[in-house]
Amino acid sequence: MTNKIIWICTDMEGLAGIDHWDQCYDPDDRSPKYRYGLEQLNADVNAAVAGCFDAGATEVRVLDGHGRNQNKGLLVEKLDPRAKKMWAASFNPLRWEGLDESVAAVAMIGQHAMAGTLNGFLDHTQNPKSICRYTFDGVEHGEMSQFALYAGGYGVPLMYVSGDDALCAEAARLFPHVVSTPTKTGTGWATCKLRPPEQVRADIRRDIAKALGRIDRSKAFKLPMPLEVAVEWSYSGLADGATNVPGVRRPHPRTLSWQIATPLDIYHTPGGEWKPVAR
Repeated sequence: MTNKIIWICTDMEGLAGIDHWDQCYDPDDRSPKYRYGLEQLNADVNAAVAGCFDAGATEVRVLDGHGRNQNKGLLVEKLDPRAKKMWAASFNPLRWEGLDESVAAVAMIGQHAMAGTLNGFLDHTQNPKSICRYTFDGVEHGEMSQFALYAGGYGVPLMYVSGDDALCAEAARLFPHVVSTPTKTGTGWATCKLRPPEQVRADIRRDIAKALGRIDRSKAFKLPMPLEVAVEWSYSGLADGATNVPGVRRPHPRTLSWQIATPLDIYHTPGGEWKPVAR
């Protein structure tokens, strides 16, 4: 592969220096806590970008994947100018800009563990307080697996992640080839013990370079299609809205399930223009 393009998806809960909900979710864009959180995001990303180029990357594309940020978390004045900011190429269906077969590998920075993980700091899948469980063909997965599956649809492997100890353990269990950097230890859902941020960022730079030095496209995450996706909500009322959407089943009052025909539709929730897989 002549070009070595690396595509990074970011989140905030698993960043170095982050130990409080308001640093990720304060509703006021000018809040000192939230602005502090964005500084940590950019610092971790810059460490990862440096590591990518240490490993011979020809281009690094970065998506601000934290929903609260509305694609404004990567600050021009703080971000390494070598990084290229990405966003959605389309929303219906959702497709990520610049993530295709030309990409050598993908990575995740500041990721959190899946919903229902003991001592995962702010663990969740999509909605922190509404979704209890998310599965592929009956097996529990989280946002890391969603991203790996989407990238795998293009034959691109997930090679690196950073996040709390629980996220790193999840990566070791589901994707043993992935290199991970621990940023903190969760001590409850909203509490944690931080590792020294500057040391973590040095580790991120070293570890992502190590991971990208051994890219193996055979490690791209692929599952047989069609794939059964199921979401268990925190209470039955949240499942009511999509009950009558064609192709959606309701095996339990709190649970909805549906099938997707391509891994690229893993982010596409039934409703609107969604079309069910023919049974």
